[in-house]
Amino acid sequence: MNLNEYTLERFANQHKTIKNYIDDLPPEAIYNRLNPDKFSIHETIAYLTRYQHIFIDRLNRITNEVNPYFEIYKPETDPDFAFTCAKTTGSLLHEMYRLRGNLCLMLEEMPSEHYARVATHAVLGRMAVNQWTEFFLLHESSQQFKIFKLAGSFWSMQVEKHPDIIYLPRLTNYIDELAV
Repeated sequence: MNLNEYTLERFANQHKTIKNYIDDLPPEAIYNRLNPDKFSIHETIAYLTRYQHIFIDRLNRITNEVNPYFEIYKPETDPDFAFTCAKTTGSLLHEMYRLRGNLCLMLEEMPSEHYARVATHAVLGRMAVNQWTEFFLLHESSQQFKIFKLAGSFWSMQVEKHPDIIYLPRLTNYIDELAV
């Protein structure tokens, strides 16, 4: 059983909405933590980018091993996460787009019999490739909602600090490092 066309469509495009959420934000809104205990927008994007590498590794293991077991991904225990966070937001988005293209090809070219292969997640249990893909999309969607809320919270906090100032989006006649 292959992935259905709607799942592939979501997989190919869902991540592209992140740019819309952050387009008009100044760097301090992207790089600073609004809550010291929670990731910033930039760190969340780094997390999503790094998680694509994790998902590629998991798919490779699922297709090459019998029922591999995966712990919950925790960025604080991943030595490569700090390196990923050190990149600019623009370079992270470019990397995310590139990796997603690779992942789409991987899923589209996967032999039909591999879609029945399973792996076990520490919390979610045993899942086939199509379920792992849905989990990936739901997890990514949850992180995107956090970015959406953080962007809105930044503007709300700015209005509270300066209620007499009207905030307008930045001019768009600059070279957009986030453009694809």
